[in-house]
Amino acid sequence: MQKTTNNIAHIIVAAGSSSRLGSPKQLLAWKNSTLIGHEVEKSLQLKNLTTFVVLGANFELIQKEIKHFSVEILYNQNWKSGMGSSISFGIQHIMEVQRSFDAALITLVDQPLIDTIHLDSLISKFNKNKDTVVATAIKDRRGVPAIFPKTFFKELLGLKEDYGARHIMKKYKDHIMTIDGKGKTDDIDTIEQYNVLLKRDKE
Repeated sequence: MQKTTNNIAHIIVAAGSSSRLGSPKQLLAWKNSTLIGHEVEKSLQLKNLTTFVVLGANFELIQKEIKHFSVEILYNQNWKSGMGSSISFGIQHIMEVQRSFDAALITLVDQPLIDTIHLDSLISKFNKNKDTVVATAIKDRRGVPAIFPKTFFKELLGLKEDYGARHIMKKYKDHIMTIDGKGKTDDIDTIEQYNVLLKRDKE
């Protein structure tokens, strides 16, 4: 694990309604926990991070699963607007409570194969390139998990639609560094995808 890191806010985006799944994906079983519990546990293993979890749909139900962890739980009442609104909501909060964060690490609750080794690699690369977005290489594109330096916070505040930070990465594509996702970036939208990832995790 990284011995010394910058002061990074880790924003876990977990506000969606899981409409295609039919039940809250955040509460699906994963290892000895749930998807949301697993994501929080990964975050707490990293050094010098402050963890924020953005919830929305099924807030009361999901927050019970993680309220015992040392994290700050945020409620995005505008979650129906999509992932972009949850990212901007998290960024707005960290700018209000503490303006000294060097960067924000953004992860999604439904990419359970992403491990702490990958997240720590992102942090290590960011420590050496503190003014650069460090994203995950996913096939032919760049995506999350990704670390955005504080100079990008104002742009992240402007996100509103359901496409996360993709257009920011496209805009600055020549100024982004990447770490290979190594096939671990698949996400879960359906029960079929969940079952596939469960099987892969046990292999």
